[in-house]
Amino acid sequence: MINSVVLDLDGTLLNESLEISEKNLVALKRLDALGIPYFIATGRPEQLVKPVVSTLNYDRPLIMYNGSVIGHPFKDERLYSETISHQNLKDIAEYCDSHDLIVMFYTKDAIYSKPNYRVDFFEKRNEMLNQKDRAVFKPMDAFDFSKAVSKILIIEHDPLKRKAFMKHFNALKPLHESLNVVQSQPSFLDINPKGTSKGYAISVLFERLGLNPHHSLAIGDQENDISMKHYVGVFVSMDNAMDSVKELAHFTTRSNEEDGVYHALKKSIPNF
Repeated sequence: MINSVVLDLDGTLLNESLEISEKNLVALKRLDALGIPYFIATGRPEQLVKPVVSTLNYDRPLIMYNGSVIGHPFKDERLYSETISHQNLKDIAEYCDSHDLIVMFYTKDAIYSKPNYRVDFFEKRNEMLNQKDRAVFKPMDAFDFSKAVSKILIIEHDPLKRKAFMKHFNALKPLHESLNVVQSQPSFLDINPKGTSKGYAISVLFERLGLNPHHSLAIGDQENDISMKHYVGVFVSMDNAMDSVKELAHFTTRSNEEDGVYHALKKSIPNF
């Protein structure tokens, strides 16, 4: 019996236009009507989940930064938070700067980065949003290494350059012993504190709320979603998911362009 649902955002609940389809919205309202709480579990930080939260009028805690943080973008309290050491931040920033990799530091109050296409994309989206839902971006030169960073994002389309970074990462003991690297999109490397994951965050959040994760269903599409399988009763992959995700899923639903969340819930929950 499914009594809770955990949803990834990009590639799962959101379509390629980064919107929630009408059918998926119907599915979330149906969960509310049935008294089945749903929780968002995303690699995004507060700055990039605000418009989704506002659209859904979502008031529950979110799993953000791939599980490094449990909180809410419009609330100060964090139920759980892990950060990356200042020395590791400096090492990764220096490597990315000298090897021409896009690197972004995610903090609660802003995203720090040099100018790049992803910053341009979200700043353009800001123009269509209410002020409270706009993401705050600041130049990397303005970053103070005393700030708390819960995730680093590296963007690199060249697989050889990504492989070279991973060689550097694995060669430095302070990095590979204290940080995880997972893929959240084909060209994205997400770096988080060791031991954090969406799956572990589910266990922390559900214990706090008195929910049994073994009666929960989780849906995702990328490597950073795989950890959820080990903490929930049913793990579903999107049709647009990586092969490694599909191989581990209990079943595969339709793609994020075909209302996959709606169809997964309809299949799994009686009287849905």
